[in-house]
Amino acid sequence: MKYESASQHNHLVSKRKFPAIFRSFEVISFRWLWLSILFSSMSMGIRMLAQGWLVLEMTDSAFWVGAIAGIQGLGLVAFGTVGGAIVDRFEKRKIITTVHAFTGIASIITALLVITDTIELWHMPFLAFAQGLAMSVQIPGNNSLAYQLVGPDRLLNAMATRLAAMNISRIIGSLIAGSLIAQLGIGSAYIFAASGSLIGIIFLWRIPESGLNTDPRVAFWKEIKHGIEYVWANPTIRRLLLLSLCMEAFGFSHFVMMPVMARDVLEVGATGLGYLSAASGVGSALSTIAVASLGDFHRKGILLTTAALAAGISLILFAISPWFILSLFLVALAGGTLMAYDVTMATMLQLISTDNMRGRVLGVYGLTFGFTPVGGLLAGSIAAIFSAPLAISAGGAIIALWVTSLSRYTFGLQSPTLGMTENDPDGEHHGITED
Repeated sequence: MKYESASQHNHLVSKRKFPAIFRSFEVISFRWLWLSILFSSMSMGIRMLAQGWLVLEMTDSAFWVGAIAGIQGLGLVAFGTVGGAIVDRFEKRKIITTVHAFTGIASIITALLVITDTIELWHMPFLAFAQGLAMSVQIPGNNSLAYQLVGPDRLLNAMATRLAAMNISRIIGSLIAGSLIAQLGIGSAYIFAASGSLIGIIFLWRIPESGLNTDPRVAFWKEIKHGIEYVWANPTIRRLLLLSLCMEAFGFSHFVMMPVMARDVLEVGATGLGYLSAASGVGSALSTIAVASLGDFHRKGILLTTAALAAGISLILFAISPWFILSLFLVALAGGTLMAYDVTMATMLQLISTDNMRGRVLGVYGLTFGFTPVGGLLAGSIAAIFSAPLAISAGGAIIALWVTSLSRYTFGLQSPTLGMTENDPDGEHHGITED
């Protein structure tokens, strides 16, 4: 296979111009990636909801809901840098296909265990850890492939529309999952999740094969080492990744506690859990559409900081809401601000990174995603001792304080670069400058 730089965007571009909000869809291959993400993300969202509900039914314990999610996060954390190096070293389409096949098979195995009533609690840590391993490759793989397809100018739009696909699928998947669990049982939800993974593969294979980002003659372990050194040497990347760690551990981790909020706090059952997750998806989808409409927005630091701070405040309000209708609105607001942050963060990290390091930077970024379920473990422990609302509101407060402390660094970040940065005299780190 030919070795080439990811900056060589040889994919067909439509002659017809699209509105700014759909600019990345001008690249024909990206449309297939978008459809693949739509179905694979639906699969992932359903698995997360079903896992939380299954563990809650098996144990009647908020702690175990968080603990199993935390084990999934450990798989992601343990192999995040390895996953990024794999994405840089091998052809991305084949790697992502393998991951989808793996998650589909794992979902089928779980469904069979549930349907035959042979599922036991000790099965769940192994299944959760395996899902974490898969995510350590899937996250940097999808992000890096999107950049390779659309290039830097369409990247913010591509990241936004990619996450819009994830959130549209989460809305649909959440409603379907809640209904399936309530009417047909948890096993049916896992079967539906498996079908989403397999459909995602079909669309993925409409994308032409592309070249590699790294020289395959370089030892794999050296590529991992170089990636860690690259991240550590760039202070802007370090700060952004620390912010990501905080947001994942204390912000996105509220998803882990959603079954507990639905059953024990708001008392709305599995159907209500589906509505809560769907409402979060609606807010997230609207947010990503709004970001997509911005085009190549230069003041990304302002967008990142504002969205992250708003997310922390929204989570505090959601946690203390005693009414289901109000909670639907607030969880939608929390989902929307978290997605606006997420789109901007993924875009900024890719613009900073060089072509041959992008996958590994995204691998470390994906590693921080593992702190969502790890944060869920912490939240589950707090919820078991005190309450789920206290666990979620404490996370929101930590985010607000963390973002405020970092705002003097993040607020002035912008793109594109017109010259060298103070910490980058050789011009190796490009795409973001500090005022």
